[in-house]
Amino acid sequence: MDAYLDCAHGISGDMTLAALSHLGVDFAPLIAALARAGIDCCLETRPETRAAGPGRRADVSWDSNQPLRHPADIAAVFAAVEVSAAVRGRALKTLEALTLAEAEAHQVPPEQVHFHEVGAIDTLVDILGVCWGLEQLGVKRIAVSPLPWFSGTVQCAHGLIPLPAPATAWLMRGKPVRPGGVCEELITPTGAALVHALADAFEDGPRGVLAGLGTGYGSRPAPAGLRVWLSEPVPETASAAQGGREQVLQLETHLDHLSGEELGMALTALADLPHVLDVLWLPGIGKKNRPAGLLRVLCPPEAEAAAAQAMLRHTHSLGLRRQLLERLILPREATTLDCCGERLAAKAYILEGARYARPEADAVRAAAARRGVGAPALRFTNTGQGG
Repeated sequence: MDAYLDCAHGISGDMTLAALSHLGVDFAPLIAALARAGIDCCLETRPETRAAGPGRRADVSWDSNQPLRHPADIAAVFAAVEVSAAVRGRALKTLEALTLAEAEAHQVPPEQVHFHEVGAIDTLVDILGVCWGLEQLGVKRIAVSPLPWFSGTVQCAHGLIPLPAPATAWLMRGKPVRPGGVCEELITPTGAALVHALADAFEDGPRGVLAGLGTGYGSRPAPAGLRVWLSEPVPETASAAQGGREQVLQLETHLDHLSGEELGMALTALADLPHVLDVLWLPGIGKKNRPAGLLRVLCPPEAEAAAAQAMLRHTHSLGLRRQLLERLILPREATTLDCCGERLAAKAYILEGARYARPEADAVRAAAARRGVGAPALRFTNTGQGG
């Protein structure tokens, strides 16, 4: 299942919880698990209808006075509560993003951040609840719309601050935005942290077969809220076993600023990524007659965000070109081959009605190392003493 977060009218932690509740998530088991971990709170969701149609509101409350909590305290709760490793990992990633943003905004070390603004319980329940709710819905991939731009000011413990708030602004860096013309807070720090940590891609709409819509309204009396669409991916037109046509995304950039060592490390890092299909380096001469080259990476369209981020991280290129391509693939499957007394992992494929197989390069390299010979020795027959 895929989820598409339409943030055109904003996103916050409570709006996301409300949208997931509207999609049918029952948060009672999570609240009970939090109670067993020492966090007594209440999450109330209720129906609400506005101009954008029926939806829900979500409010977190608690009875007793809560201690000042630092990120390590919230992380300890995440570690203690009974949730899956995947939920815990997503929650910790979101908490880390919010912590770093608040640390940057207040110019303090991350361990000194405390959540007096959003409230420690609100922050804790919003982050863990969203991650838990997505798992309950079976969501594997999360896409987000371009974020709405907004301006204005908001009163907080530090006085009157501009919008987007400093922590939100820090988290919005590197994200696509669209003009909004709204002079009120549309994206809270927690909402921005959820987008930063959980988004697999930024897209203009959901893809696949629509399976559900949840609308979450916030405390602002806005006519619209956060809409979360669920969709089932359309089956691929090609499969490894059957062959056929499939779409791939090609990302590329020209590089002339990396040393040989840096380029080698970048190519290795990109080739090791599980979602990258292929990496190609084409050397040449760039502008100002500098030695340069073309770096080209192929990946599935759904892995665009991760692949693009990796390319930028390992090359510090100032931009990437993207192109959606269609490719033909032969029917293929994993198999094994007997070669020089070695059973090697291999790939079998069908071409013009005939079946071929060739050993995997990693298997050849490992077998050659075991025998103390070069890799070609496993394919070329030893005919005896040379003349």
